[in-house]
Amino acid sequence: MIIESKYDFDLDMINTNSLSLIINQIKRGSTVLEFGPANGRMTKYLKEALGCKIYLVEIDEQAGKEALRYGEDLLVDDIETYTWLKRFENIRFDYITFADVLEHLHDPERVLIKAKTLLKQDGSILFSVPNLAHNSVLINLMNHEFEYTKVGLLDNTHIHFFTKNSLEHAMNRTGLTVAKRFATYAPVGSTEIEAAYTSVLGIDESFWKMRPYGDIYQFVYEVKLGAEFVEETENYIKSGTHPYFIQLFMNQGDGFTEDFARTIPVEDTVKIQELEFDVPEGVRSIRLDPFNAPCMVEMLEASDLIEGEKKPLRYMEGNAAYRDGDKYIFTSSDPSIVFAPAEGRNLYHIKLAFRYITVDSLKVNAIWEFFESVWAEERRKLSEKEEQYQAALKEAAVLRREIETLRTDNAIFRDKAASHEKTLQELLGSTSWKFTRPLRKIGDIVHGRKG
Repeated sequence: MIIESKYDFDLDMINTNSLSLIINQIKRGSTVLEFGPANGRMTKYLKEALGCKIYLVEIDEQAGKEALRYGEDLLVDDIETYTWLKRFENIRFDYITFADVLEHLHDPERVLIKAKTLLKQDGSILFSVPNLAHNSVLINLMNHEFEYTKVGLLDNTHIHFFTKNSLEHAMNRTGLTVAKRFATYAPVGSTEIEAAYTSVLGIDESFWKMRPYGDIYQFVYEVKLGAEFVEETENYIKSGTHPYFIQLFMNQGDGFTEDFARTIPVEDTVKIQELEFDVPEGVRSIRLDPFNAPCMVEMLEASDLIEGEKKPLRYMEGNAAYRDGDKYIFTSSDPSIVFAPAEGRNLYHIKLAFRYITVDSLKVNAIWEFFESVWAEERRKLSEKEEQYQAALKEAAVLRREIETLRTDNAIFRDKAASHEKTLQELLGSTSWKFTRPLRKIGDIVHGRKG
């Protein structure tokens, strides 16, 4: 059963969505059987823009009547009663569409098997289904959360779920051949499900971002009766919407600009990243942006081949929060390292090799915070030592002043002693001292002093 009121919105043919992907496969003037048209947002476009004849199967009578304004005929019934088989048995369709419908059915494979009997030999079934294995669903499951929502991946009217592999297996069981694969994408945090790449402790956000099909919101397939009816097979499915990448910039004297930039996607954050390239004449320096997110990087090689000999490039500058030799911690989302020529002003044949120690921003920030806390403690200890040193300097200055005072007093004392000594010597050598010597002896005898 489909609650149609939730799906009454305008059709967006500018941005990529499941309806626009389906419509873009339908040729002008085709005969179409549309299951679950709701209020006719796609029906209207097929009729007015492409001149198609559209036959409709809709469970909601009011919504179906609105869609019938653009259709040829309408059957109001549950799809799984199969009354549409009798109603349209004398028509062969170029296209049969199930836009966000199969997930509402108990046995979607049986419906597809029945529906293909109404196709022309070279006709197509076009359908879109949500991806249950979207990262946001798995992240919440890892945290023991699973809540239905009013719309979207876990719409509370969904009774059947699909993943990439389960969808492929279903097509094999129905005997249908996939001609084209498309997808719509939505990164974690942009859907109706509240989740974040960093929500699961112990799992790097890089795991989610690099996980195949993890950011696919819906799968959109075109399938046919057999391989003999497939004119072209195309697979437009990408691994995700947030691929990591490396960028190289070359400075020919006007700074680093996008005109001389090269972008290299990162397919695997575990393996060593190797770049080797010839440098155009006139380039004075190169800039390596090793990642498009915070990371820790170890440079394994940065060399230039000059006359058959490898020579290390010179590190010029970068925006690492911390650098220790060839290891860098970048807290910026746009990390960069600038290298100068190994010798002279020219660059020739460059080889760069590096590995990611981690691309998990939580780990990067945690490590950086740890370093900062260690440095803060060291700064505190150094500050204490500085205070002790300054106190010792002050105490030493007081002692120096006391010593200088003692030296001054001692000098004064010595001067006075010398003056007294001189006076004494002068007295001892004087005539009066010699003349009174006999008298001093008599005084000694009188007073009992020994001479």
